Amino acid sequence: MSISKEQLDHSLCGKSYVELKDLVQLIEDNFGYSVTLQRKKERHILTEEQKARITSFIFKDESVLSQLHQAMNDRGHGISTYSDSEEAFAQLLKHQND
Repeated sequence: MSISKEQLDHSLCGKSYVELKDLVQLIEDNFGYSVTLQRKKERHILTEEQKARITSFIFKDESVLSQLHQAMNDRGHGISTYSDSEEAFAQLLKHQND
């Protein structure tokens, strides 16, 4: 489905700025669709099941486990390479051990 430049110009009545409502009307009039717009969510929210599957997948990865063990050893020697938050690091290690 398409329209010509002339049809587009005619539909937009020579406007120098096109508003969203003009585009919706153009689609509805020229293509026979009913258009409903909905604002996109800023971020995708994971379900608890999705979070659990991702967490399980991550902690089965040997390279992730190796990095966590190295970070834990570094922390034990006073080197903070993972996070500035001892609490966040402890929580991550707790997840790894669950």
